[in-house]
Amino acid sequence: MRRAIVTVVGFACLYAVATVFFYYDWLYELPFETDAFLYEVFLNASLCIAAVVVALLMRSADAVKPIAYAGTAGYAAALALLFFAWQTGAGEALVYAAGVCAGIGSGTLIPLWFMRIGETGSRGFGYVLGAGSLLSGVTMLAENALPVASMIVSCAVLLAVSLVAFARLERVSSRVSDEGIFDQRAVERRKGIFASLAAPLVYVFFLSIIYGALDVVMAVSGPVPTSDSGTIFQGTSIVTNMFFLLYVRFGRGRYASLLNICLGIIATGLIFFPFFPSGYGMALVVFVHAGWEIALLVSYALAIELLSGNRRGIVAGAAAVFAFPRPGVVLGSGIATLVAVDNQFAFTQLAMVACSLLYLIVVGVLFIRTREKRAADRAIRKRDEIIDRYIKARDDLRSLACDELAQAHGLTKRETEMLHLLSQGRDAAYIGEAMFLSRNTVKSYSKSIYAKLDVHSKQELIDLVNDAAPY
Repeated sequence: MRRAIVTVVGFACLYAVATVFFYYDWLYELPFETDAFLYEVFLNASLCIAAVVVALLMRSADAVKPIAYAGTAGYAAALALLFFAWQTGAGEALVYAAGVCAGIGSGTLIPLWFMRIGETGSRGFGYVLGAGSLLSGVTMLAENALPVASMIVSCAVLLAVSLVAFARLERVSSRVSDEGIFDQRAVERRKGIFASLAAPLVYVFFLSIIYGALDVVMAVSGPVPTSDSGTIFQGTSIVTNMFFLLYVRFGRGRYASLLNICLGIIATGLIFFPFFPSGYGMALVVFVHAGWEIALLVSYALAIELLSGNRRGIVAGAAAVFAFPRPGVVLGSGIATLVAVDNQFAFTQLAMVACSLLYLIVVGVLFIRTREKRAADRAIRKRDEIIDRYIKARDDLRSLACDELAQAHGLTKRETEMLHLLSQGRDAAYIGEAMFLSRNTVKSYSKSIYAKLDVHSKQELIDLVNDAAPY
């Protein structure tokens, strides 16, 4: 229990720091103008590169500590650059450099914390993941109320707490397997990992594009100021994480089923919110963000579940899963920026809604087909079970008939055993191998059985047994 609490606190502190750089409300409070899209490109590009490097470095047995040090140094540098830019007004170059350093920090440290979450056990990691995300959302809400300088100091404190928690857990995590990137026991369990993760990853990537595009639209034309968007999204994240925790408690670990709930949430927003035009845009962004958050949590949970038991495997896989959606956000933001010429953001919003509807239709069709296939598979399994029960019952009745005929006609025990095989249509070679008899001995026993039962061929014997069986 104490280990789980330390994991929740440490992960929440680091994730809160990462969220500060992901949502960057502070960007609009700086004493100089900065291109938010360019900052986002630097942040996510460095994050993806760092995640790839982590996945490669984790093939080495002693890479955890160097990766943790590099990630901590990245975040420390990002906070120092941001503080210097705020104090001196030195310019946007420092902000972009801070984004690069923050991307390195998140791309390296977040996967390591997924490893720590996986070490809490198959029953507890869902609670730890949800509780850590929830606590980070609450922390981020509190940080949004702080001025930039105080926010930077609080992030430094959170980073230090996270590092202490990670080091404490590192000292007591000696029970996790380190035998290769995949140990042999886990290979069999992970054969379907890519198939299991494909749907949530594709789904969250598509939602990332939609989310990035709508975020740009609302930032310029929406009813809510850009500087408040992070607060709104964090509030959405808190509600989403609370729902995730409830699902972990009552959903019996079927994390992939949450994707269907995401579809329902977004479809509800797309269908009903046009009737409320004044708040439609912001409500749509919030609904897409909620679906995106759930899909992220599902992909994280599936990665942890499928890769648990090997710290190097889970870090490499988690790095890929964590970085995968980030290019989608940048792509969506870029599309919205390029398409929405001359402030035609309504067109961009309409295009995104149309793409969302098309996607929902396609996924709905695939979901229905999957349900139909599963229903057909269940029907086939049920039919096979019925056939197996019928065959077993028929064999039992035939065996009973053989025993009654053998007793009535004075067959020996050996002849009775052979009668069972002959009634199944077995040939002499099979009977000889099954009873460890020579071919001549089988023929001798067969003649004796035919004589006692007054039959002249195997088919007559089979018919006699079938007539005697109480079918």
